[in-house]
Amino acid sequence: MRQQFIATVNTKKFEEICDELISPESLTGPSFAMITGPAGRGKTEAARHYSVHYGSIYIPPMITRTPAMLLREISFELAGTRPSRTDGCLDVIGEEMSKKRQLIMIDEADLLEMRCLEMLRNVNESFACPILLIGEESLKGKIGARRRLFSRIRRRLEFGPINQHDISYYLRAVLDVKTTPDVLSIIHRYANGDWRPVLTMIIGIERAMKTSNVNEITPAMVKDVLKNS
Repeated sequence: MRQQFIATVNTKKFEEICDELISPESLTGPSFAMITGPAGRGKTEAARHYSVHYGSIYIPPMITRTPAMLLREISFELAGTRPSRTDGCLDVIGEEMSKKRQLIMIDEADLLEMRCLEMLRNVNESFACPILLIGEESLKGKIGARRRLFSRIRRRLEFGPINQHDISYYLRAVLDVKTTPDVLSIIHRYANGDWRPVLTMIIGIERAMKTSNVNEITPAMVKDVLKNS
């Protein structure tokens, strides 16, 4: 199965928000944004894809995050160094942002303690550093509980469930096959709006196609994959 990132309504809106945050427009007004949605909707893949292709900073989930640990990771991604002291990290971030303003994306921000979120607010204000928070539904409650954070959110996006068109496009991209509405309907119901079940299903479908030496997907094949998964 080929590796493939596909553009969906969600990812297109995601990229629009990122583009706005790193544009000169965001020097006027707040430069915080928030992306939320249940796990499996494709938020992380969208962030990684944007980071790789547009040179932004992506901070992946960490088991434990203190403000100092988060600052060190940001410093490392910006300049390849992890100062031991907080002021050293802030110096690095300030210097790098003065050279080139870059978007910093924080994944699983819903798991951050409030002191980490407040620290990111300070970084944003001190260095005109655009920041994108990515997380599940609880992130909205955390941000909403602090007015000084909530008032700084420039854009918000809720990642909606994937649709049959997304699944059809992905199947053509990774397996080079067209599908029938019946097949798409079965996969869509199984996915329940998330990408991860789709990926698991497609791996099983590809295996079944190779075993049967066929180049089409039938409803019976999909049901058989489901039964044996």
